[in-house]
Parts: sequence; structure tokens; C-alpha cells
Amino acid sequence: MVTLKDVAKAVGLSPKTVSRVVNDDPAVQAATRELVQDAIRRLNYVPDYAARMMRTTTSSVVGLMTDVVATTPYSVDLVRGTQSALRERAQTMLIGNTEGDAATEREYWNVFQAHKVAGVIYATVHHRPVDLTGTDFERPLVLANCYSPRRDRPSIVPDDEGGGYTQARYLIERGHRRIGIVSLNPAIRATALRGAGHRAAFAEGGLSFDPAFEVPGFVGPVMSEALVAYDAALRLLSATDRPTAMICGNDRVAMQVYAAAATLGLAVPDDLSIIGFDDMSIITETLHPRLTSVALPYFDIGRIAVETLAAIARNTENAATPLSQLVPCPLIERQSCRAIG
Repeated sequence: MVTLKDVAKAVGLSPKTVSRVVNDDPAVQAATRELVQDAIRRLNYVPDYAARMMRTTTSSVVGLMTDVVATTPYSVDLVRGTQSALRERAQTMLIGNTEGDAATEREYWNVFQAHKVAGVIYATVHHRPVDLTGTDFERPLVLANCYSPRRDRPSIVPDDEGGGYTQARYLIERGHRRIGIVSLNPAIRATALRGAGHRAAFAEGGLSFDPAFEVPGFVGPVMSEALVAYDAALRLLSATDRPTAMICGNDRVAMQVYAAAATLGLAVPDDLSIIGFDDMSIITETLHPRLTSVALPYFDIGRIAVETLAAIARNTENAATPLSQLVPCPLIERQSCRAIG
């Protein structure tokens, strides 16, 4: 196994100088840094981070605590965004996926403490409140896709209300006046927030909101709910005065609405315009025509969470770190919506 002394011998420098390069000491001259880094790559030297952690009070490791984010395809971008931002800072990630189990979560808090992590990002698959009052953790902590009801922790969350507004406004601007909604589970926060955005756009466009035109696409307890979007859409689209456009709670719902439209002989977008939410490429790029959708900015949430964590650690900002940051949900336009009238 190649040691730091081996690298020093190869370049004719002292182990102390090589150590300064490994630890990214800004005082090291550029030529020396390049010489040492070339030898590190050539000799395949791997720094002993465990030994470094024993000599310091914190490490270059950041903990990521998730419920099911790490194993859920449509939110794994949050993990990718976190990892990308950490890599730019020469930091690594220690991830704990709890599957929502309280005992497992307590174990991971202990693991993070034992590794002297520089901080923790606590992420959830649904935009929801989390109660961390019983968590004895003294390092910086940032919430991602969730928030503390007491607003005592920095949180990075998607602008669900703005995303709902974007969905409705996009259809209204294309002349649609009878707009149906197949929403997410009524029990989750995103449903209420996006609904507020829909109604704001309707009011702005001079449209009245008809509760009969909104039905849930999921029913049952959160995380174990049943997808009923096909039947819900079938009922809405079978009405004499059916919607000319459908807002969907997510892209899985949109896929079911496509199927309901096909059952009734309705063509997308000629007979029915459809807009989704999440921008799951496996769905949006596979449906024909391709689905217009509002993206959940999971990648950006992960990156901003890392930046916020770094700002807390530096503690050099003139102003306090914002307790809540809304990340915009951008529209990704494809071919599933058309103008009418």
C-alpha cells in the first residue's frame, strides 16, 4: 500500500509538504501542488481519512439522512445534487436510508456522530414537516424537501404552489377554460400547495374553480396509497361537458390519464391537453406525444442544501442563513398540450 512517505520520496519533498497538498493548504505553491498531485495519481495514493478524522474534531464527510429518497427513482436526483456539490468541495457523503423507521434513524445519528461528520442534510421523499426535537445532534443540520414546524432549522423546499400556478397558467394561456385536475393524495402538503397555485391562476384568468372537476389520483395512507388516477380520469372525461385539458398531480398520474383518454378514443393533444408534474424522464420521454411537465428541482435542492450547510459551518455571513428557501419548479414544454379557441 502506497504511503504519504512514498509520495514524498518520489517527488523529493518532505512528508509535511505532501501532507499540506493532500489537505489542500492554499499556501502551497502551484508548481509544488501540481508535482505532488501528479505523483499521487501515478502512484495511486489514497489518503488515510480515518487517521485524519482521529486528529480533528470534524471530518470532510457530510451525512445524508433520508427516508426513502435514496431508493426512490424520481427523487434520487436529490442524492445526485448533494453528491455533486460535495465533490466540488472535496467532501464525501455518508448516506443513511431509514425507510421511515425511527430505530434505524437513531442508529444513523449515532453513526454520524461517530464519524464526526461536518454536518447533516436530512431529506424526505415528500414535502412535509419533520419533528427533530428529540435529536441530540450538535453539528450543522439542513432540511431538504422538508421543514421544521417551529422554523428552527434551515430548510430547502420546492415551490409547489408556484409549480401548480405554472401548470394552470400554461393551459389558460392556451385558451383552455374547462380544466380538470387529477391530484396527488389529499393528505400530503404538496396537494394543498399546488391546489392553491391552481386556484390563483384560475382567479387571475377570470375562471371559477369547480370542485367537481378535481379528483384525487391516489387514495389511502401516505406511502401505501393506491393509484386510482385511471378511474378518476375516466369519470371526468366521460362527462358531456368534459374538460379540454387535465392537470396531473405527477407524471404517474398523467400516464393513467393518457390511458383513460385512449379508452374513450380521445387523442392527445388534439382532443385533450395533459400536463404533468415531476418531469420523470422515464415517463415524459416515453409517452406519445411526449409529456409537458413541471419539474421537481430535486438536484438543485441537494446542491443548495450543501451550500447552506457550508455557509453555516463558515459562519462568516453578515446576515443569518435563511430559514426557508423555495426552489422554483420549471416548466418543461413538450407536445402534450395545444392551444384552442
